[in-house]
Amino acid sequence: MRKRKIGKVLSAGLLSVSLLAVQIPADAAGDTIRVALFIDNGQGYRGVVPSVTLTAAGGLEVSMRTKDGAAKLPALTGDTARVRVDEYHVQAIETSDLNRAQQVAQQLSQRKIDAAIQQSEQGGKRMYQVVSGTYDTLQAASAQAKSIAQATGQQPVVKGPMRVEAGRFGSLKEAQDWQTALSSTGISAYPVILLDGGKLSYAVWLGDEVSKDAVQKLANKAASAFPGFSYQEAASKSYVVLKKDMLGSEAVWKYAFSPQASLTVKPEKGGSQSLIEVEERDGRKYRGKIELSEYKGNMAVVNELPLEQYLYGVVGSEMAPGWPLEALKTQAVLARTRAVGQGNKYGIANLSDTVFEQAYYGFDKESKDIRKAVDETEGEVITYKGKVAESLFYSNAGGLTADGTEVWGNEVPYIRSVMSNDTEPLEKAALWYQVSLGDGTFGFIRSDLVRETGLTNALGLKEAVVTGDGTNLRSGPSTAYHRVLTSLSAGTSVTIVTEEPEENAYSWTQGPYTAEEVTAMINASQDKNKGPRISGVVQTLRVTERGPSGRVLEMEANGRPLKVSSPDAHRSIFQQGGAALRSTKFDVEETGTFTVLGAGGKTTAYPKYGSVMAIGADGYASSANGYNDQFLILNGSNEWRVATKQQMFLFRGTGYGHGLGVSQYGAKAMAESGYDYRQILQHYYQDISIEQY
Repeated sequence: MRKRKIGKVLSAGLLSVSLLAVQIPADAAGDTIRVALFIDNGQGYRGVVPSVTLTAAGGLEVSMRTKDGAAKLPALTGDTARVRVDEYHVQAIETSDLNRAQQVAQQLSQRKIDAAIQQSEQGGKRMYQVVSGTYDTLQAASAQAKSIAQATGQQPVVKGPMRVEAGRFGSLKEAQDWQTALSSTGISAYPVILLDGGKLSYAVWLGDEVSKDAVQKLANKAASAFPGFSYQEAASKSYVVLKKDMLGSEAVWKYAFSPQASLTVKPEKGGSQSLIEVEERDGRKYRGKIELSEYKGNMAVVNELPLEQYLYGVVGSEMAPGWPLEALKTQAVLARTRAVGQGNKYGIANLSDTVFEQAYYGFDKESKDIRKAVDETEGEVITYKGKVAESLFYSNAGGLTADGTEVWGNEVPYIRSVMSNDTEPLEKAALWYQVSLGDGTFGFIRSDLVRETGLTNALGLKEAVVTGDGTNLRSGPSTAYHRVLTSLSAGTSVTIVTEEPEENAYSWTQGPYTAEEVTAMINASQDKNKGPRISGVVQTLRVTERGPSGRVLEMEANGRPLKVSSPDAHRSIFQQGGAALRSTKFDVEETGTFTVLGAGGKTTAYPKYGSVMAIGADGYASSANGYNDQFLILNGSNEWRVATKQQMFLFRGTGYGHGLGVSQYGAKAMAESGYDYRQILQHYYQDISIEQY
């Protein structure tokens, strides 16, 4: 294990402490790291599942651990297994018809209710139970049972972890044989592996009961149906109940483990690239081993592996293979610095696999050049005055990085705003046209989906026709971020108003949002931050102060300041469907706000003075652009823009991320210009060192 020579300094504002030296825990800074794939400890990433499905080519090696010891469990057949905590769950239906079980499971899944199909043998007959969840209390399971009843029309039953022990046996095989015999009576029976004092033993347990009375009734029933065993309440606290779940048409083993124990799973066949696939984590494959335990009421799933191998997956998730090696090295040092600096954030894990810390998507994100970048920077981290610095990186600075005051509201001693060459995404972006249809509708079409006719209209704007059927007209220049307004057929005539690049990591738009939508966003944010709500609807939304790089520091709606927890939190105010603004380096375009210059220099401001009217030579007045809400205006710079009769808000910005520290696209550009990773880091960080931790 590498000797740790340095501590850590935390940037004020990111956490509740300021420039506090923290010792790095041995499990965080040594040769291994623990990464939470699923966990909920009340902070940071909070995501859990009731069970996980693990697969390893060549089989799985499963070990059980308790506070008194650990032991490897007997190998079971198959390359795949499911794992869950042995707690309360809900049985939606029990049937001998697999198709019926699949129908009910699908009903639950369509309503976002967890569902699995469990297989058992009872009375010589194969049965299927549709089960949902694990719950650490009977009350929680009972509440879910009501939801399942409403969703399926079935009469679900709550099942629990209380059982009858039929006997102890010398081997798992013997326990399985007796489990088969006991199941012939029609009673649910399971082979069980127990761990007491570091030694394994085997038993057969009956039932899934929720009370001691139910356990006693089951014991009496079993004694009557199958005498000869001393039936008693199962009392062991460290165990694994072996059941079977259906994956499609195949039955696989399910390990239901005691909350007082934990399981460690790794590939049965070793090797430098032995991998475990976790289906519920998008089928990603992981090096190292997977640990499963009950933690704060839920199952926690943790990937433990060598730190440097973990970085292979991080660098490949945060940057792309094929990027310049020096850029990849930059990311490797940043990723290692962040990993080392997290301490034991999640209690039983150093960090999660999400962007709450840094993205880690496993083995499939690795490549030869990424591994080379990690290996050639092994052990190196960024330090400031002898302590590990805060590792700060993001996609794109929009040309200029942020100052600490623009993100957290306070200065960071080793971060200042610097120039960043981030324009590559803009230069490579596809071209889109903002177009007008014959009925006055405005929207966006990718330029390669229309053909210019060579003609112009009376305003000098180019005319074009749509080249293919089913061409979507969108609210903005992208297929990923903007909704479909309508679908156009081939030959549809359009007028090209403006040209814009496709949404990219450098430049972007979001919206337009109606005044009502923006009002709802702002009031939801103000409620969260205990700020004043906006009465009525928002008619004006202005940036009132910017920081050194042009990022938003303060805003007003209808002349009232918006309260935020930090300047960067302005991004989170204006979001729909979970999509926040990409950066705080933005302008707000009020599409319903404009000034009309009339005869004699008279001006009329909108929307303050009411509806926009068009007045003809005969003095007849009509609503501008008829019944359409949108219309074209020519501004003082002789540029056309789309305006709206009702107030709407369009956000235009540059950059992607908070802007503090290293821009990944900027690092790529510097590497392509011949800078090495140390020079890149020292451009984005000031007064720092790069040294072995």
